[in-house]
Amino acid sequence: MTQVPSAATEAEAAASPRLRFLHATPSMGPGGRELRVVELAAMLPRSVEHAFVAFDGDTSVLARVPSDVRVEVLPSPAGKGPLGRLRAIRALIRAQRTDLLLTYNWGAIEWVAAARLGRLCPVVHHEDGFGPEEAAGQLPRRALARRVLLRGAAAVVVPSQRLLAIGATSWHLRQPPLVYLPNGVDCARFAPAARAPAARPLTFVVVGLIRKEKNQALAVEAFARARCRGAARLRLVGDGPERAAVAALAAARGIADRVDFVGMVADTAPEYRAGDVFLNSSSTEQMPLSLLEGMASGLPVVATDVGDVRAMVDECNRDWIVPANDADRLARAMDAAFDDPDARVQRGAANRARAEREYDRVRCYGRYCELYLAAARRART
Repeated sequence: MTQVPSAATEAEAAASPRLRFLHATPSMGPGGRELRVVELAAMLPRSVEHAFVAFDGDTSVLARVPSDVRVEVLPSPAGKGPLGRLRAIRALIRAQRTDLLLTYNWGAIEWVAAARLGRLCPVVHHEDGFGPEEAAGQLPRRALARRVLLRGAAAVVVPSQRLLAIGATSWHLRQPPLVYLPNGVDCARFAPAARAPAARPLTFVVVGLIRKEKNQALAVEAFARARCRGAARLRLVGDGPERAAVAALAAARGIADRVDFVGMVADTAPEYRAGDVFLNSSSTEQMPLSLLEGMASGLPVVATDVGDVRAMVDECNRDWIVPANDADRLARAMDAAFDDPDARVQRGAANRARAEREYDRVRCYGRYCELYLAAARRART
């Protein structure tokens, strides 16, 4: 498995006081948010220790953390009923001598409550997007809970302008503690491939967990409706609970021989280089890391208009961004990309330049590191 490169130095570690960060997260399995957490751990000073509680027990992405980063995996605390859970969480936060609690998405909201009720340590909460139950809009009770509990956080970090607007209007948060920090991408690792004319079919590549909200079924349905389906391929990189259903759809639509299910891979960079067009068919997103990786890889993009996707790609690529859940419009955009090789080259180069200019990993994630360290050190003074 490819490890994330280390950005911290021995001098930084020696100059920094020892700090302990506790991460409460629904998962540390494969995913864009989880990879960002790992990259940030690599960039922070080595004086920072990291403890992880992954609610689903999956910590496989932590294998990518550089060996000189101190990482500990903790069991999820158990307690009878909601109050018992809060007491167990508070006891764990205290026992860990936590300098900063980092929480991720709605699944960790009770950790925010536990830390706030006990005034145990500063909290930086991250909201990266919503599951299918909130794809169409905020659930009122969750919006109210976020409004009440997140107001006392040291920061509430969102990676998209759309989430920033939701935080201001639905959660009634001010800036700060509400902070927009975009995701970043390693532009060196995802360098474009040399794209000489090839005899192979043009390939649309989709990268991500195969889940309901990622809606790879829409990609398959759109591909089945596209004129180019007989001369192109659809390549799905990733795995997940919807894989069998998506494969069944491809068979039912008579295109199973044109759709490749790659499964999980340790390093996705070669998958982008092997593709010609990056395709995202999600029903809900905010700032998908896979889209940044596709852009950095020099690919043109065909995608659904969810979250910040339209704003992320270069302006010349925005006519290939179509409404969510519309198979016909997505199919027409795929055909447009297939029909115009010059546009593919132009848009791929423009997306690569935009990734370098706006979303370079060192610059974007440096801002995260500064925020974390400032929050932890303020609490010590």
